[in-house]
Amino acid sequence: MEKEAFYNPIREHIFSVPGLIGDELGRIFEEAKNSAAFLRQKDIGQIILTGCGYSYAASLSVACGLRELTGRQVTALPAIEAARFLQLPMSEWERTLVIGISNSGLVTRVNEAVATCRQQGAAAIGLTSNTRGELIRYCDSCLDISSPEFGRPLPLRGYAMTIAALLAVGCALTGNAGQGELVRGILAGSMEELEASLPEIDDMAWDYVQLNPALEQFEFVGSGYERGAAFLGKIEMMGQAGLMAVDEDTEQWLHCNFFMAAPERIGTILFLAKNSPGYSRAVEALSYMKHLKRPACVVTDDRDILNDPDSRSVYLPALNAVNGGLLQMTVPSLLTGYYCRLKGEEYSRGFRGPWEIFKDGRGTTKSGSDLLDELGRREEK
Repeated sequence: MEKEAFYNPIREHIFSVPGLIGDELGRIFEEAKNSAAFLRQKDIGQIILTGCGYSYAASLSVACGLRELTGRQVTALPAIEAARFLQLPMSEWERTLVIGISNSGLVTRVNEAVATCRQQGAAAIGLTSNTRGELIRYCDSCLDISSPEFGRPLPLRGYAMTIAALLAVGCALTGNAGQGELVRGILAGSMEELEASLPEIDDMAWDYVQLNPALEQFEFVGSGYERGAAFLGKIEMMGQAGLMAVDEDTEQWLHCNFFMAAPERIGTILFLAKNSPGYSRAVEALSYMKHLKRPACVVTDDRDILNDPDSRSVYLPALNAVNGGLLQMTVPSLLTGYYCRLKGEEYSRGFRGPWEIFKDGRGTTKSGSDLLDELGRREEK
């Protein structure tokens, strides 16, 4: 198979990410300072990140890095958890910052989560590309994470912008200008390295697809900040390629997923950052993946990792909790794009057949409006 015949919109978006982040870093960090300015009068002790789908994946990717940068407890929660299950003592609500992420600004459950937390006394910042969306009604301030239009609309550029914006807000919260410059420098340098490395990364991802063109099931495995990339891989492979996929951390994989039947038919993508606290356990998991003869793809910055002939590695620039989300997003996305082309699939099934009802946002942006209106009326009082 000739790779050029399988080029796709997902690949094009991934190749645009280094330039996008390089161009937008200055604006994002400057606007983050303004968005977080109201927090200077507050004693923020914890940060809750909440979103759905790609927004939640970005939260998982960044939570560890934000803990390091801010010295605060940072928790990534699915929007339904933050909206309907989160309970804190009143004294904790007053020291909580909730960051709600919705590219459209219209996702009902994210809006509900932010509105509910703010009603309890939390401070709220929204990240959105739609500054006229409903999300801004429930936030103390909003940060515009929009990016220039680029070909066919896909969530990946917004995903990258979300990661950069979350890190920028974290730096703004600390009020440490030097730290902000350091993080900007790390991200800018990482994007330059990624831009130079992407042709090789793309070739390695394509090699895996060529070796395993008929796979119908996938597992994405990662711990800590690498869990975000695993979750991203799952939602991309399901939502875009229409193939069954799950995500798991390395420990639970060894306890549970190890026992899946027909392991030789399960594409297994392992995220393995050399300096991650979970590195040694991930290496153990890899040995068991090889034992099972799983078709493994190791996404790593460790070029000393050896693979058997049936496995592949995709090598990334040096990974850490700050740049990991932006660098690791490339591989599951490239894989998904190629499998989409192989299967002749469209993103979200092209909203054809039984999926057509979701074309108008039903179930995500058209859900629970009465509750949101009620919360808005209470806030106005």
